[in-house]
Amino acid sequence: MRLVWFRNDLRCHGHTPLTQALAGGDAVTALHILCPDQWDAHGVAPARRWFVLHSLLELGESLAARGVDLHVLDGGDFDGSVTALENFVAEQGVTEVFCNREYPLNELNRDRAVARRLEAQGVRIHGFDDGVLVPPRALHTGKGTPYTVFTAYKKRWDVWMDDLQPEAVPAPDWPGGQGRFVGRDRVERALETLSVPDSVTALWHPGEDTARGQLKDFVEQHLGDYKARRDFPAEPGTSGLSAALSAGTLAPLDAYLAARPALQDAKAREGAATWIGELAWRDFYRQIMHRFPSLATGAPFRPETALLQWSDNEEHFQAWCEGRTGYPLVDAAMRQLVQTGWMHNRLRMLTAMFLTKHLFIDWRKGERFFMAHLVDGDFAANNGGWQWSASTGTDAAPYFRIFNPISQSQKFDPDGHFIRHWLPELASLTKRDIHDPAALGGLFAPSGYPRPIVDLSRSRERALSAFKDLNAREVPA
Repeated sequence: MRLVWFRNDLRCHGHTPLTQALAGGDAVTALHILCPDQWDAHGVAPARRWFVLHSLLELGESLAARGVDLHVLDGGDFDGSVTALENFVAEQGVTEVFCNREYPLNELNRDRAVARRLEAQGVRIHGFDDGVLVPPRALHTGKGTPYTVFTAYKKRWDVWMDDLQPEAVPAPDWPGGQGRFVGRDRVERALETLSVPDSVTALWHPGEDTARGQLKDFVEQHLGDYKARRDFPAEPGTSGLSAALSAGTLAPLDAYLAARPALQDAKAREGAATWIGELAWRDFYRQIMHRFPSLATGAPFRPETALLQWSDNEEHFQAWCEGRTGYPLVDAAMRQLVQTGWMHNRLRMLTAMFLTKHLFIDWRKGERFFMAHLVDGDFAANNGGWQWSASTGTDAAPYFRIFNPISQSQKFDPDGHFIRHWLPELASLTKRDIHDPAALGGLFAPSGYPRPIVDLSRSRERALSAFKDLNAREVPA
């Protein structure tokens, strides 16, 4: 018996372990192990749990319709999942396990424990890298070290992809007939424990079928304009596929292959290249997480930044969380996150810089808050993005690069459409005044909207001073 162990790869297409397992002619069964306690420990958002569980329901039905059983067990946490898998393998007479690799530290430790136990029983494990386009240990600098600067990494990444010219994973050789979805009730019970607002469930549509249709629509209708439109949060300029990629209802390779032909189209080339570049960023952060496991323990990539004395102003942090900073684009972005489980990428950078530079609050608090709300919560990308914004990470923004929320608003939401949508209390303001209502003065400022909680100039200088002092300590006496 061969076993396909599904994790964050909840799909039938573009799934190498599934295709390989079904190619041998032996009987094949599939397994997914729920780990709600691990989700709790990692602070995974209810919205992401909802998306994953609904995607799992679709996967179970899809596999059963093609003649493959899917079993769902409850392992509790990763330690429990090791025991659950070991027992399942013994009960079912499994001789080979097929799965995709995962790279964060806890996942690596889980998989190492699985390998020790199963290999002691004579069970072979086949690991694959469908979660990335380039495996984390494939690319090295000339010195044999991991890349820590994205631009250099991307050049080698492009060469790898051009040389490889990857093709789609072949469709599985399905056994046919009707399989069983064993544990559907367990998934449904897990869903019943969640409290997810309608504003989230109405916006997101889990599952592989939706992801594949969404990819097709994006490539045909919007890919060519991606570079020109992606930075404007009021426009539908992004693919919206981050949740599907995070849960694995869409394979990164399928996304890449769908976009690659547009590189030969003069009108669509820039948009396609920019979007493919985002897939490369995704790989980059995964190889960083894999090669520097201390990042999974909350450590900054630049160890000297551990000396920064972050502010512990809880009132400022709560104002940021609740969209009450007095800076409209920051507040609109935070309300978008809380109400929909998603935030536009440029606004993720803006809000992260505002928290870490203007409020000078520890990036780890923001990282956890994002993971507690994001439907597309991806540990490596979220950690990488936060450390980039806080200037503590690999390839980080220079400490003196600090987004100004007012000028960012004027540039990327010039007519204030995004702000008006999320901050209706400012809807009556002109497109000139909506970016900085405090400038209207007390008599003219809109009621019900807070005054700015910090002065941008003074708070910027505080952050610059802290980083300058830090850099001075690095110079030998």
